Amino acid sequence: MTEIRGMPLIIVPYYGEQGLAAWEWLLGFVYFIGLYLYFSRKKRLGLKTRPEYRHLLWGLFAKVVGGVAFALIYFFYYGGGDTIAYFYSALALGDLALADPLAYFRVLFGPNDLAHISLFSGLDVKPLDYIYYDDRSFMVVRIVSVFILISFKSYLLTTILLSSVCYAGIWKCYQMFSEYFPSLIDRFAVGFLYMPSVFFWGSGILKDTVTLSAACWWVYCFNGIFFKHDHILKNAVGLAVSAALMVALKPYILMALLPMTVIWLAYFRVAAMRNTLMRIVILPLALGVMMAVSYLILVQLGDELGKFSLDEAVETTMVIQQDMTRSEQYGGNYFNVGEMDGTVIGLLEKAPIAINAALFRPYLWESDSAVMVISGLENTFLLGLALLILARSGLLFFIRCVTGNPIVLLCIAYSVLFGFMIGITTPNFGALVRFKIPMLPFLVSGLFIIDFLRQQKHLCRTRGFKFDLAVFRKGEPRYPVSEQVDRHTAGRKAPGMATPGLARA
Repeated sequence: MTEIRGMPLIIVPYYGEQGLAAWEWLLGFVYFIGLYLYFSRKKRLGLKTRPEYRHLLWGLFAKVVGGVAFALIYFFYYGGGDTIAYFYSALALGDLALADPLAYFRVLFGPNDLAHISLFSGLDVKPLDYIYYDDRSFMVVRIVSVFILISFKSYLLTTILLSSVCYAGIWKCYQMFSEYFPSLIDRFAVGFLYMPSVFFWGSGILKDTVTLSAACWWVYCFNGIFFKHDHILKNAVGLAVSAALMVALKPYILMALLPMTVIWLAYFRVAAMRNTLMRIVILPLALGVMMAVSYLILVQLGDELGKFSLDEAVETTMVIQQDMTRSEQYGGNYFNVGEMDGTVIGLLEKAPIAINAALFRPYLWESDSAVMVISGLENTFLLGLALLILARSGLLFFIRCVTGNPIVLLCIAYSVLFGFMIGITTPNFGALVRFKIPMLPFLVSGLFIIDFLRQQKHLCRTRGFKFDLAVFRKGEPRYPVSEQVDRHTAGRKAPGMATPGLARA
């Protein structure tokens, strides 16, 4: 048994009684001040040209505070969990790095097999077996071990460092959306920075923290390469790294994100054509080609995707769905999508139930703990927001926005596809609230963009202009709506009407 660090809170294999010592809190405060000073300077510089920088510090505070709250809840309330197992398995790697740096790098970059676990034989500790022999779980350990080496082996400090580093991907994706629609920077901040599930479940020592950041990096780098044509090499590296992290940790995120971003690109290119007949002819062909490319890429990744590969997807879905409904292991807080026959058609029949569950459940009355109540309140907000925007815009205009605006198409289509994938495989609410966070920022942002387009439609009509959705294909116009409409539709201003400016949301 090791020396007790502060008040003992949990019993950890190999490490004995463990807690959070006073020096961790003190040093955590010092880390926090350092982060504040660094990011406050970036905020001051960024505000000169980019108004969204007013959310930089608040978003960081939400991220770090969410990570600390997550750490404390798992110490004081749950008394353990995967996050604790990840950390102390990574701590064993940290001890190995201090004892034998060469052996550490062999474990860090080598396979997690019997030969490499034997390198811990000279120590009193080693990674937990169920973590070590699971490829995806041990990838978290590899990543976290790097942070442990600069956090003085503190769980609290490691959480702060990991959450602040992963904040970068979320912030970059938020900036990308803000560039497209500057009027919505405050609303986008709600989706990317301030959603409780995002800054709580996406800030601890978990797979979700890394994969959420990786998904945001993917979208940001994809946009940089194919739309902005800026920093191609840098963005290509970012795209590759983010894809590798998603494949290594949660392959199904990439399986949903890859085809949707490819469709985003195809639709954007075809929608730019002026000839309507050409668009009608080429769009299905382009979408078909892009989907075929996505399919071939996912097939080539078959070995890396493992049980999530396309040829094993249905079988994996059945196994996971049955496993997650075992109340003795996961608790009774789950829902049932109904019997599945193991066919693709059978899965698609469950799509409405699965998508609704992923997007809007657990409902508030289905929450049976403090953490679930927060998720229930968040889902109530999401459901209310979706219904309000649908009622305001009308079903037909809602569909027009999804099918007529590439960014909205990306947000809603990805959210629906991802929601189906996790809803059909994750009937346990406790897991569902974590698994859904990679699509939450996009869902919320897509809904806000639709509401913004509705406002612009209303503005044009009240001032005597014909509304053209194509004006917003590349985001918010840099010129008044009237001038943009004239360019696209030759709409004429009504007699006596003043030229409207762009409405601010």
